[in-house]
Amino acid sequence: MIRINITCMVVTLVTFIYCLYLPTPAYGFPSIHEPPVLESNPAVLGSSTEITLQNADRLVMAGEIRFSPWELATALAWSPDGEFLAIAAGEQIHLIHTREWRVLASYSSGALTHSLAFSQDGNWLAAGSRDGLVRCWFQPLSSNLGSSTGLPSVIIQAHKKGVNDLAFSPDGTVLASGGNDAVARFWDLNTGQVLGLMIGGTFAVPSIAFSPDGAVLAVANGDMIRLRQVGSERILGSFQAEEPLFSLVYSPDGAWLAAGDTRNQVLLWKPEQAFRTGQENYPDPILLAAHDGREGTYRSLIWDVTFNPDGQLLASAGGDTSIRLWDIQKAILIATLRSHTAAVTSVKFNDQSTALASSGLDGRVIVWKIETGK
Repeated sequence: MIRINITCMVVTLVTFIYCLYLPTPAYGFPSIHEPPVLESNPAVLGSSTEITLQNADRLVMAGEIRFSPWELATALAWSPDGEFLAIAAGEQIHLIHTREWRVLASYSSGALTHSLAFSQDGNWLAAGSRDGLVRCWFQPLSSNLGSSTGLPSVIIQAHKKGVNDLAFSPDGTVLASGGNDAVARFWDLNTGQVLGLMIGGTFAVPSIAFSPDGAVLAVANGDMIRLRQVGSERILGSFQAEEPLFSLVYSPDGAWLAAGDTRNQVLLWKPEQAFRTGQENYPDPILLAAHDGREGTYRSLIWDVTFNPDGQLLASAGGDTSIRLWDIQKAILIATLRSHTAAVTSVKFNDQSTALASSGLDGRVIVWKIETGK
């Protein structure tokens, strides 16, 4: 019990440091919102080649978006059609048209944003920030952006101690949020009202994920993942890791649950094997020898994990500045992408699997693609 309490305290401390003390204008740095600088490799940017297990080792930089040193890139979200990329940098949300490679719009988020999410129909863009608010824009990609005020359509006081993660239900009707108050909540965006809540545990909730059918919400809390039935809050099963967890995601078919911990490791479980009352032991995860992984090296975070649409490929974003790509069935590393010069905070495939985007504390966002004809 002592070990569990000590290790769980690590992720809470790390989460608070991330939420409260990253260098931003609120902590003495210049409050200057410079326009991002966009550069691209035209020969690659237009590629529509699908990223698969067979060619993932041939990913190259298709485009780069650079922000000022004070505007750290902390979160990403692709629109469902894969043409638009939402980026949280500093206290701004930028919408990038990735085909035309230009800034479509920029919104003020009012605070450092930790999570972005599009609804499945693209009608909502939600941003969760360290001030505890969830800001939501209705039809953020509509044709009347030029006349838009940029103000959120809905603002929700979601968590008193900061919002860490957001997830839309697969049908887009419910938004879930996880916060530093150790609670996950469900929201109706039409009214801004809370629909329900789940007590994550004793520590902060750094990450949440809906199952593909929307029936279960996986909630990370300390070194535990609890699978909770949506609508009843009942715990259907749980997993325990050796280290505190920071990120998690379901595979698109629901066959896998992947999580990243605070010691550079990526873990895989089968949801149907989750621990249930009456069992003697928690199931052991498949452990991927992840980012560096050498004994005695600096403990760092797996900031994000994400599956490609066919669920065969997993990407992980590390505090060691790298992005790793994994063959899930064989549990082996197939490629490492290195271009960021600071921790990689988010990594996302678009729904078409034609692009992979990454953001980092170096103030850069990179779009990776397969070069056409290669």
